[in-house]
Amino acid sequence: MKPRTPRRSAPIRPLPIAAVAGSLLLLAGCNIAAIERAHYEVTEVQSFKTAGAPSRVMMLEIIDANNTFSDDFWRMAMSDHGYVPRLRFVTDPTDIADGETLKPENRVVAVVNPEQSTMRGKLCTDPASLPMDDSSDKVIVRFGFCVGDKIISETRAHFNKAQFAKQVESNADTINYQLFPRHLRDNNDRRCSPFLPGC
Repeated sequence: MKPRTPRRSAPIRPLPIAAVAGSLLLLAGCNIAAIERAHYEVTEVQSFKTAGAPSRVMMLEIIDANNTFSDDFWRMAMSDHGYVPRLRFVTDPTDIADGETLKPENRVVAVVNPEQSTMRGKLCTDPASLPMDDSSDKVIVRFGFCVGDKIISETRAHFNKAQFAKQVESNADTINYQLFPRHLRDNNDRRCSPFLPGC
């Protein structure tokens, strides 16, 4: 009787890279917010932050044609995040405690579904929000740290409309880190990696 020859199983073939990447993109598109890399008009932000909020309190200005969330939601979601000293945001200049100092010209501006031209300096001088597009499952919000009419830092977030509130809350840390970094990467230093926030 001849010994049985073991049957060879078919080799496991890896999925094509394009298929894997496509699947990940689909998953990401479903429930993951994307925060773009920030733009800075200055070489450091920390001094603007500390000078602009001596009591660690800063104005938060919300521009939203749809009034999607209350001011209370935005201030609570955005407060106490990022690098220390962390900021408490207010949407009403009278909402500060005795002894606190507020400089209303130093503020964070958040524009929900912004007009295409609402960026850079216009984010501080003439921000405009458009009504929501019912056919889109995404919501774009542009955030900027303004000192008077001057933009200091700016970032843009892409949220999933069905999870808009939850994603604002879960990404508030990232947004604050982007707007108020401790250090900025030195683009003139060849040793600096583009993936490092500071160098």
